[in-house]
Amino acid sequence: MAEPPSTRYALVGAGTRAWKTYLPLFAHPSPGRSLVGVADSDPRRLAEVAERWSVPVYPTGDVRPMLDDLRPEVLIVTSPDCAHAGQIAAALDAGVHVLTEKPMALTARSAASVVAAEQRSRATVRVAHNMRYLNLHRTIRDLLAEGRIGTPTRAHLSYRLRPDHGRSYFLRWHRRAAASGGLQITKSCHHFDLLNWWLADRPQEVTGWTGRLHYHPGPDRGDDERRVPADADIADTVSAVIRYRGGAIAHYSLSARSPWEGYTLTVQGTDGELAARYEVVAAGGARPADRYTVRLSPVDGPPRRITVPRESGTHSGADARMLAALLDGALLDGELPDGGAPPSPGPYGARGPAATAVDGAYAVAVGEAVTRSAAHGGPVAIDGLLPGLVLPEATAGRSV
Repeated sequence: MAEPPSTRYALVGAGTRAWKTYLPLFAHPSPGRSLVGVADSDPRRLAEVAERWSVPVYPTGDVRPMLDDLRPEVLIVTSPDCAHAGQIAAALDAGVHVLTEKPMALTARSAASVVAAEQRSRATVRVAHNMRYLNLHRTIRDLLAEGRIGTPTRAHLSYRLRPDHGRSYFLRWHRRAAASGGLQITKSCHHFDLLNWWLADRPQEVTGWTGRLHYHPGPDRGDDERRVPADADIADTVSAVIRYRGGAIAHYSLSARSPWEGYTLTVQGTDGELAARYEVVAAGGARPADRYTVRLSPVDGPPRRITVPRESGTHSGADARMLAALLDGALLDGELPDGGAPPSPGPYGARGPAATAVDGAYAVAVGEAVTRSAAHGGPVAIDGLLPGLVLPEATAGRSV
């Protein structure tokens, strides 16, 4: 039996995320996938890629020459956040599928333009909101979808970063809001997407607050871990209240300096409450427990504890699950050549837990709404930030 043809991948943005997560996928010949080219504006990185992978390289952030020359089927976007939307749109215009790192875009308007470009194209977009693939998060999604606490009415998600991680955003290109959108977009878009996905609803209105409470400008003398470059203009503390179309309210916070890293989550429903704690690094730098615990407390019954094993790998195993799902066919399900049958719906719908362009747009819009509300006061309507966004009929009003 003849082997199926190999899917041709190109990549733009040969930074740390690409080297740790995506490029290793092509380290050995695979009958299912091949890397055909890489683009990046950094000559040093390109030289390393050319030496290691022996593929054509393009010294530019403009992906069009690479797409025209190499005709890949999928473009992987791992460039700085501010470049994502333009590179995605160029790929869609060329009929090339896209797997993009989060955030999908830096502004809600550009995110809406990506959705419009996808709707005009024969190609599709999937956003690497990898936290959907963490087994703990899939368990939470399943429990809520099964109605274990009734209809969700309130959610409280409080995320924190250890100092070494939180401060790193102020030392890299992320420290400029023009490049990253601030933590409320470059980091919190993960958490906003999780809330939207868990609650299976679209955000309608956001009130937000931001501040710089932990890190201060000044020379780095090596004796003050709170000092950051003077040109850092992003906040280190984010808070938001998000109102959903179905009536649920989510309370969210992010602190970039904490003794431990992870989050606490509480979801209240009409028939009970769900609570969970996700630890990346425990207090004092200790190794977190080998299992997560989800607590279900029904209104009219005894509480239950559900344990979920912690998986190994980057982002607690989420990256491996996401890549296995997206690079093994799910990314191409928008195009079914030769009359192929659509994928089995499974527990998460036809596209599995994969985040679509519409999902990516709403995650960005919540982050921008936080920025706008913090600057001017008062609530910000999400639909007003997504001009012309037309939801596909199958996803209107809810997350997939």
